[in-house]
Amino acid sequence: MRKYLILAAALLASAAVMRAEEPPADSVMAVTDTLALQDSVAERYMSYDSLMAYLGDAVIMSDSLEKAMTGQVEKNKARKTQVYRVRIYFDNSKDARTISQQIVDTFSVYHPGVPVFRSYDNPYFKVTVGEFRTKSDAMRFLEAIRKEYPTVFLVRESFSTI
Repeated sequence: MRKYLILAAALLASAAVMRAEEPPADSVMAVTDTLALQDSVAERYMSYDSLMAYLGDAVIMSDSLEKAMTGQVEKNKARKTQVYRVRIYFDNSKDARTISQQIVDTFSVYHPGVPVFRSYDNPYFKVTVGEFRTKSDAMRFLEAIRKEYPTVFLVRESFSTI
């Protein structure tokens, strides 16, 4: 939580600096539109380095703020985030690889914007979709796709956000 507060403070400070320089209205609108488009479920977790590379020269930080951000990132590297996902495919048949890829492709077409994860955990091929912070959101999505995928079930996974 502290990491997000520090990041928000850095972004607000950079926004104040950008407003002081008064860039043309077109460039402000373009940055706002780009950030709005990037705010999807799949893009929710972005590493500090990739965020700084994405923002480029738009963020100007003092050395002390940069040192604090780097320290915060290092301190939280081992921290895991837990999310709920919906498993739509789970099989170990000899054609499971092909079927799992077809399911990924089909799901991506009919549900754009929902992240799809295909994995192989010997001997099973798995296709998991979504990334929900609460169980109720995941269950709502599960019920919405149950007609398409009758064998769906909920899984809880954890991963590093940094």
